[in-house]
Amino acid sequence: MSDANPAQGSEEAEAPDLSSRLSGMSPERLAEEVISVWDEVLRLEGELATERQRARAMEMELEVREGGDASRAKMVELEEALRVADLRIAQMEVLLENERSRRVDGEMGGGEGRLAELQEENSRLLQTEDEQVMLILDMEVQLERLIAEIERIRSSSD
Repeated sequence: MSDANPAQGSEEAEAPDLSSRLSGMSPERLAEEVISVWDEVLRLEGELATERQRARAMEMELEVREGGDASRAKMVELEEALRVADLRIAQMEVLLENERSRRVDGEMGGGEGRLAELQEENSRLLQTEDEQVMLILDMEVQLERLIAEIERIRSSSD
């Protein structure tokens, strides 16, 4: 457990460097990195599950041979490894969510021109819709007149 603290200290020291390095990456490259790390985490989780099953089987066998003390130590060690893996997963999820937020913020901040463009297009589409509704209504009136005229002609010919 004392080994984890120096690693955390070095992660904190590297955080500004890591942050500047990540901010310099293209969004596509950053997404690839996140996906790659995520795949690695999933692979490690699978390996951990396999090792946990193997360790449990060995513990049961060892427990039968020696008693319960050695298996408990191994169980504690495996639980600690699982806890570390869970913390790493949580850390990666936070990084992924931060990147998603950053992208949304970037799109919103840099999208002022796009927002104006979309509003203009929306206005144009609404105007086109109004014109088409008026055209449809006019066509309906003319169809009603034609139907009435056809019925009048049909009734006069009978």
